[in-house]
Amino acid sequence: MPFIHRRGPDGTQQDPATAAADLHAALAALERGGIPPKAEQRLAELRARGAPQGAGYEGDQTLFTSDLSINEFALVARTGLQPVSQVMGSSVYHVGWQGMPGSFFGMGRGASELGVLSQAWNSARSLALSRLQQEARLAGADAVVGVHIKWGAHDFAPNSVEMVAMGTAVRTAHAERTDPPVLTDLSGQDLWKLLQAGYRPVGVVGATTIFYVVPQWSTQRLTTSWLSGRSNQELPDFTQAVYSAREVAFGHLSAQAQTLGAHGIVGVSIDQSIGRREVDTGNDTKRIDLIVTLHVLGTAIVEVPDPGRDLDVRTTLDLRGAL
Repeated sequence: MPFIHRRGPDGTQQDPATAAADLHAALAALERGGIPPKAEQRLAELRARGAPQGAGYEGDQTLFTSDLSINEFALVARTGLQPVSQVMGSSVYHVGWQGMPGSFFGMGRGASELGVLSQAWNSARSLALSRLQQEARLAGADAVVGVHIKWGAHDFAPNSVEMVAMGTAVRTAHAERTDPPVLTDLSGQDLWKLLQAGYRPVGVVGATTIFYVVPQWSTQRLTTSWLSGRSNQELPDFTQAVYSAREVAFGHLSAQAQTLGAHGIVGVSIDQSIGRREVDTGNDTKRIDLIVTLHVLGTAIVEVPDPGRDLDVRTTLDLRGAL
């Protein structure tokens, strides 16, 4: 068997011309922000086979896959939602050139955002969530529950970041359809509680911000001198950087929620990491700069009108594993 022949998703051989055409079509779709045609075809077939009768589709019930736990599945079913399939969206995004404060362009102290890096992460997340939503829509779903995002960087693609969004697409049993599908990072249990309280999700909101900290002379002495261990003392430069990163991230989060017409944001998770960068300051001395990265994700919600209910919804945080 010639090695130049490839196999398609169904295991059959593909000649080089067909394989090249498929690759070109997939890359063109990704450049438009879409998903590969083969994935579209698979999800369309799933939609045709698995949609319930009387919901605007044709076909019989079929096997579904999900990452729901038993308890989550039971509660989701009680809300009238039917799992359709696991769905995913991904983006590997190249990061442009980013100058570092306090290096070649000025010696200003304090914290400042690395805008190029922040924008790369936010663009990758936006593409990943958009592709997740596209997969759910093609599968005939009305929502995606339990949305979670993994992020990272890879050696095989220097100067790049990756966002992967995953969740379980579900379909409502009611006559009303939701187009495009609503995304939520709430678990099945939390979604059930939310609906019971008279609220519904309107979308996932998320933001990333990266701050670079050039410490003041007093902080540099504390972090580089052997005398630093003599007493307890706060490092205010570094503390302020964490506050600044949080304020910027939550500002973006609130703006997205307002665009969705939300009344509040629940289930907000914070993933924070702090990197260390040593900078040569001459005369055999160095200073320690910090890079603070903050990822936040939550679900925007609106209240279902009910004159007999008067609940106050505010942003809540899930700080498990945040630090």
